Amino acid sequence: NPLYKRTWLALTLVLLLFFSFLSEQFIKTLPEYHVVDPARVDASGHFLSFDLHHHISNTRKKRDLGKKENLVYYKINHKEKDLFFNLTVHLGFLSHNYVVERRHGNHTSAKIATRSGVPCHFIGTVLQPGSESGTAAISTCYGLTGYFHLPHGDYFIEPIKKHPQKEGTPHPHIIYEANILQNALRRRWAILMEKEQACGLNANNNSAPLYFWS
Repeated sequence: NPLYKRTWLALTLVLLLFFSFLSEQFIKTLPEYHVVDPARVDASGHFLSFDLHHHISNTRKKRDLGKKENLVYYKINHKEKDLFFNLTVHLGFLSHNYVVERRHGNHTSAKIATRSGVPCHFIGTVLQPGSESGTAAISTCYGLTGYFHLPHGDYFIEPIKKHPQKEGTPHPHIIYEANILQNALRRRWAILMEKEQACGLNANNNSAPLYFWS
């Protein structure tokens, strides 16, 4: 069902907003991940640039999603196989008036940022040679951050944070399986619960539940 698939991808974009805030230290605790160098390519898969940002103009005007500027393509070599991403801008994902509030500790350290006005959330397909096509939900706001599904597994991708980037050179990203992240989150949660119990806290009454997806 195309409508169901598009709705599911939109919900996945909400998840990637969460993963964009994962700390560099936490990512290093993942038992397995792969470093990749994404490239922007044309519709035929020919290299264009290591600059992953895709410029879209006239953001407030209603546009034909089939127009060239609303489409972007990326190629990533993962596990010695090329992944080809065919993505279309998802204009309805965020309101033009939304704000992002980041908190570190109490409310006095909150930082509020408004929308940049440039849409950078995309949904589409990912193709791996010798395999059926999968689905993808990717943010291109700061590198490539998001989720993609292939017949043999589900994966997350995100840029390596604070990596110095020179013009004309790739920006390294990491790809890891979704189940690896789930297991890491479970382990981290278990450690937190053990620390609370060791301090004499009632973990059942004083902690919020953590939900996992499958």
